[in-house]
Amino acid sequence: MHDLDINTVEMVLDVMKFAINRITSVNPEIGVPKRYEELKSLAGETITKEGIGGEEAFRLFKDVFVKATIPIDHPRHLAFVPAAPFRASLMFDLVTAVSSIHGAYWMEGAGGIFCEMEAMKWLVSLTGMPEGAFGVFTSGGT
Repeated sequence: MHDLDINTVEMVLDVMKFAINRITSVNPEIGVPKRYEELKSLAGETITKEGIGGEEAFRLFKDVFVKATIPIDHPRHLAFVPAAPFRASLMFDLVTAVSSIHGAYWMEGAGGIFCEMEAMKWLVSLTGMPEGAFGVFTSGGT
C-alpha cells in the first residue's frame, strides 16, 4: 500500500491523462445503461483471488463501465443533480479524493469538516433563517 514503483507511477500518469481529458471535454461521451447480465459478459470475473491488477481494472472502467453510465455534467442530462457538474468542482473532487480525507470525525478530518461548516454557514446566511440555524450536506440533497 505504501510502496511506490514504476508501475504505480505509470498508472498515476494514465489516470491523470484520463482526468484531464474528461475535465477539459466540452461534450463528454454519453453512455448507455446496460443490464447486469450484459455488463457481466463484457467484464467477466472482476473479483479474483489474485486480483485483476490496476491496468486491467482501469481498462474495464474506460472500455466497459464508464460507457454504461450517463455523466451528470452532460448537456443532455436534465434529470436530477446528485453532484456539482462544474469543472472546478470536478477538479476539487479529485483533490479531496487523493487527499484521503475522512470527514466523520474531527480528529481525522478537521480541515475538511471546517470547510463544510463554513460553506453551510454561508448558505444558511442566504436564507434569512434565525441565528443558530444550520444543516448538513447530503448526496442528492436538492
